[in-house]
Amino acid sequence: MKRRYLKNKQEQIHIYEIEASEAERHYPILCLHPAPYSGLFFKAIMPMINQHRKVIAPDYPGYGGSSPIESPPSISDYAAAINNVLDQIGDYDQYELIGFHTGCLVANELCLLDPKKINHTIMIDIPYFSGDAQKRLYNQMSKPLDLTKDLESLKKAWDFNVKNRIGKTPMERSFELFIESLRPGIKDYFAFHAAFTYQCEEKFQSNSKHVNVLATRSGLLDATHAAAETLNKSEIRDIHDISSNVFEEGATIIAEHVMEILSID
Repeated sequence: MKRRYLKNKQEQIHIYEIEASEAERHYPILCLHPAPYSGLFFKAIMPMINQHRKVIAPDYPGYGGSSPIESPPSISDYAAAINNVLDQIGDYDQYELIGFHTGCLVANELCLLDPKKINHTIMIDIPYFSGDAQKRLYNQMSKPLDLTKDLESLKKAWDFNVKNRIGKTPMERSFELFIESLRPGIKDYFAFHAAFTYQCEEKFQSNSKHVNVLATRSGLLDATHAAAETLNKSEIRDIHDISSNVFEEGATIIAEHVMEILSID
């Protein structure tokens, strides 16, 4: 897996990429990450889906290695930043999209922003919320990291990324995710702000592209089904074998579904 920087106006977008394992014959795959991580989130699955395709995983502005930003953006800001650098990746007419959690919303916005650039779209576990539910989640999730001199302030991130994955994910990988989740610092909530102010119903109804939806049992099952029902053209698959660590323990299963969907045409 390689890393490089692309220019987005006065900022830089950092990307991870892996070349096609065999002669490149298909559109590249663009992986859109959840908050508060980066493109590194897709490290396990990228070598599983790169047959005849380059795979790219960018970091949103303010996350991973991309340039920091000073104020909370919108989902459309993230999509615009990614769209602005696509022509620097290579001479490609279209891209395949894979979004997970927040990445589903960015994928949806890319479909609205420049639909001609998008071939297949795959959304996995969609944070589709509106009304009171969205407001409640906004109040819970859109708060800065309460960073203090006491290590206790990092306990929540440690438990989520490391302690709760013991026996499920290799310790080095869990620690890598823990570190990556801390890189935005006290601005780690910016993508949650964007996600829980996104006008899901209106935006999903406006998407004219066909969307393949994968719904695992890891916590967003009902929301994902609601999103699939709102989209104009969608096909949903329930993946009952995955209940946690979707892109770690479940990476092989997700990869199989992705490759099957991308080979339909």
